[in-house]
Amino acid sequence: MVEAPSSPQPGMSTDRRKWPRQSAKFLIRYALLRIMRIALRVRAHVYPVDCDTRCLVVAPHQDDAALGCGGLIICKRLEGNPVDIVYVTDGSASHPGHPTLTPERLASQRRSEELAAIVTLGVERTRAHFLDAKDGTLSTLETAERERIVAGMAEILLRIRPDEIFLPCRSDGSSEHDASFVLVRDAIQRSLLSPRTFEYPIWALWSPQRLVAPLVSSRRVWTARFGGYEHLKLSALRMYRSQMESSPPWTEPVISREFVSFFGSCEEFFFESDVS
Repeated sequence: MVEAPSSPQPGMSTDRRKWPRQSAKFLIRYALLRIMRIALRVRAHVYPVDCDTRCLVVAPHQDDAALGCGGLIICKRLEGNPVDIVYVTDGSASHPGHPTLTPERLASQRRSEELAAIVTLGVERTRAHFLDAKDGTLSTLETAERERIVAGMAEILLRIRPDEIFLPCRSDGSSEHDASFVLVRDAIQRSLLSPRTFEYPIWALWSPQRLVAPLVSSRRVWTARFGGYEHLKLSALRMYRSQMESSPPWTEPVISREFVSFFGSCEEFFFESDVS
């Protein structure tokens, strides 16, 4: 029997007997992820959250930072280390065709949700930076818009001068995440800075076979462990009501509870790499 995640998720009981029957595809995904986590732990080093560093997290969408790096962010803030987060898109494309949630309304709501979530993670609102690229367009940007985003990212890098950057995996399985990796790479090259770079998985957790390549090719694999603080990450995720709750007349959330359950572990994995 598949084991329940180690911490509760929105709308999900930790008592396996109360779970509704899961699909075979979900059970296969979860079993594969358990196997990949074992393989990752074999190679992983424990990330030193108490190191004195300036950290920048890059999130293609408003909930990506909390999903992929929420535990790490909590630990860094508890140690008093600054964390800045830059959001590439406006998140306006999450409900295509919804009768009342227009892209403009979504963009405004998702920014408000994000500001509430980062406070829960311990990050000051002034350390949130929004590039406001139109959601769903990062892989097909016009030249002028692409230049604006890369220049904006480079300006943030030069202003913050981070020691570390956490960005989505280069082959995460989402066109927006993959494109964000390339945009950040170009911005780093333009800034002439040399921060350490760590890739974090989002969709690759949902499709665990995508973790094989970074497991093998990364310079080093790291794990951030935050046992005892899972409730803070969970509280932050609950702030994303537009994503985690149903939006009438739609009866199901756009992010399924099955997907969110893949982020219920008290550890997160990162792949240190060279993005140049």
